[in-house]
Amino acid sequence: MSEDPRRRDVWRHGMRRAVVSLGTLVPAKEPRWPIALQAAIVLTVPILVGIAVGRIDLGLIAATGAFTVPYFAALPRLERLRLRPIAGLVLVLTSALGALLAPYTWLSALGLVTVTILIGIAVHGYRLGPPGPLFPILVYGMSGHAVNGGVPPLVLVGTVAAGCAWAVVASIAPLVRRVHWQVSPRPLRVLLAPPEWDRGARELVMRTAIVAIAGTALSLLYVDPDRAYWTVAAGVVVVGVVPGRGPAVTRGLHRAVGTVVGVGVYVAIAYSGMPPLALALTLGALQYVTELSITRHYAIAVAAVTPMALVIVTASAGELGDLSVTGERILDTALGAGLAVATALLHPPAPPDPAGRHAPPKGLD
Repeated sequence: MSEDPRRRDVWRHGMRRAVVSLGTLVPAKEPRWPIALQAAIVLTVPILVGIAVGRIDLGLIAATGAFTVPYFAALPRLERLRLRPIAGLVLVLTSALGALLAPYTWLSALGLVTVTILIGIAVHGYRLGPPGPLFPILVYGMSGHAVNGGVPPLVLVGTVAAGCAWAVVASIAPLVRRVHWQVSPRPLRVLLAPPEWDRGARELVMRTAIVAIAGTALSLLYVDPDRAYWTVAAGVVVVGVVPGRGPAVTRGLHRAVGTVVGVGVYVAIAYSGMPPLALALTLGALQYVTELSITRHYAIAVAAVTPMALVIVTASAGELGDLSVTGERILDTALGAGLAVATALLHPPAPPDPAGRHAPPKGLD
């Protein structure tokens, strides 16, 4: 008899913490504005180049190179520079796969599941932290959407590659400061040493796989195959990078609230009639806010990244301002987030973790 009331108290306390977290800004462990500024510049410059040559659609596609910037952000600058090309290569490969499989619905769905699981293994095994598997999934889906919208596959993949190359080049600029050369970088064999697969990492990979398979299947059968990537992306970010039921519920709530706000921001941008230059600067500002808030308030980060992703995806396919995507994205997010929260309930509560073994590296949690 005492078991059920105690369980209800746990759930009530957990939900209260999730709601309270919407009004809580987590203190910054270290300044994040340098990463945010770099990501904003890396995203904005390709769009400005696209405007200058009369191909803003390609500029927006190249701007996805900025998605490499958040990865390895906690490492010293020289080590980060060694690893960032790997992040760029992953985005290019996922773009190529998305473009190649776009015309084939079932193969594209299988590719989405494969990409999500493989990226999930890498992210959770190596504790890469936020944004987790999100950006490769978005690039995979964006590439397929753009190809189906008429963008030639080779042009698309080449444009993504150019954006990633620009991101790597931009990473070199801060090395003019002598302080970055005072830290001796570890060799790649150390940086890429096989990870330790503890319970937390295994749980996160398992939940990522469940979200990938179930989210893709439900989208194929009952929603829209072309939008499966958004459902899966919403799910994997709710799974997050730290195991446990509480974090999943909190991130699910933040994802839902942030998506609704972000969709409203997208509508405002799409119907504002702002000139291309203002659009480029607005997207850069959204990228800056995303990186600045990703570790401090997840709902704010989602409210910024959602309109940015929607503008890139819709504009690259010539659909900017299509109001149908707003309701669709809310539905996809609710489905993906619901799946992710449900996967947390499939596992027993996380054991005490005083040493932080299950948490990502300092500065990424």
